[in-house]
Amino acid sequence: MIKEYDYKASCLKRIDIGRNIEVEYSGHRPQSGDVVAVRITGVNDTYRELDLEGGELVDLEEGDVVVGALGNRAGVKGYIGNVPEDLDEGDEISFLGSGGVFGIYRSSAKELEEPCKGEFLGYIKSGEDLRNMKDHGIEKAEKINGDPRLVAVVASRMDAGKTTLATKLIENLSKDYRIGSLKLTGSARERDRLSMYEAGSKVSLDFVDAGIPTTVEDPETVISSAKGLVNHAWNKNELDFIVIEFGAGLISNYRVREVLKDLDIKESVFSVCAASLDVMGAYGLKDVLEDMDYSLSFISGPITDTTVGKDTIEDNVGVPAYNAFKPDQLQEAVETVESDFNSL
Repeated sequence: MIKEYDYKASCLKRIDIGRNIEVEYSGHRPQSGDVVAVRITGVNDTYRELDLEGGELVDLEEGDVVVGALGNRAGVKGYIGNVPEDLDEGDEISFLGSGGVFGIYRSSAKELEEPCKGEFLGYIKSGEDLRNMKDHGIEKAEKINGDPRLVAVVASRMDAGKTTLATKLIENLSKDYRIGSLKLTGSARERDRLSMYEAGSKVSLDFVDAGIPTTVEDPETVISSAKGLVNHAWNKNELDFIVIEFGAGLISNYRVREVLKDLDIKESVFSVCAASLDVMGAYGLKDVLEDMDYSLSFISGPITDTTVGKDTIEDNVGVPAYNAFKPDQLQEAVETVESDFNSL
C-alpha cells in the first residue's frame, strides 16, 4: 500500500524517506525505533508541536499524516508511555514526544492534558524489510577509543536549566577551544542539540544519531550508543573537549546514572557541572555524584537566580553556585571548567 504523508519527524533525520511510502501492518511485533505512519485523529492544544529535521516546529492538526517512530517515554514533567505489545492497522496510538515518538499513553504531568491521538496506518517498508531507526544510526561501541575529554552537564530533573548552562559554556569556551557537543540521554527533539551547535560546537550529535528515539531503553543499549557517539565525535574531529548534556534528571529512567557509572565514560570526564531548581536538588546531585566517585564543580540553574539561593547552596551544599545569565558568574563558571581542563 502506498500512502502520502504530511510531515517527517526529526527523530528520523538519518533516514531517507521519499514523499510516498509503502506500509505494512500485520505479522510484526512492535519494537522501539520502528518507523511508522500515523494519522492524527485528536489534538491536544497544550502539546501539539511536532519537531521537524532542522528544528522547525509545526502544530499538528486533525488529519495530518506523520511519519515517526515507536518509543518509550518516562518524563516526570511530561508524558509516560511505551511501545505497544501489539499493533494493527487502525489501532489508536498516542503522540508522546515532540520529536515524533509514538506509543501507548499511560500517564502525564498534571499540567498536560491527554496527548494527541492518532490512527496507526502501518510500518514503513524498505523493499521487503520494515524500517527501524537502529539500522541507520552511528555504530555503537563497547569501548571508548582514544583519549576523549568530556564535560558532563547534569540536573536534578528535566527543565532545570541544563541546556542553558551547556549552551552558555560552549558559547564562551569556543572562543579559545575547539568544542564538540553531545546529548546522550533524553527524548528525541532537535532543539537542545541545535542550541549547542549554534553556540559554537564544531560537531553536535545526540542519541537519535545512534538510532534510538529515547533513552528509556535497556541500559546496555544506551551505554553502547553513548560510547559510539563519543568515539564518532572525538575521532572524526580535532577537538579539545566535548560538552555533554544529559537530558532528564540524574536519577531517572533515562539511564543517566548508568552512562555516568560506565568506567570508560568516568575515566573521560574531567568536569561535572549541574543545574538545579532548589537546594535539596543541589544537595542530592552532589551526594549521588560523590557516590559514583565524581566531584561536582559547581551548581547553576534557577536556584542561583537570587543571592539567597546562591548563598544557601554554597553554605549548605559546599560547592560554588553560578548563575548562567549573570555575566560575572558565568565567567567564573567558564574559568572553573578551564581550570579543570588545565589540571589534566
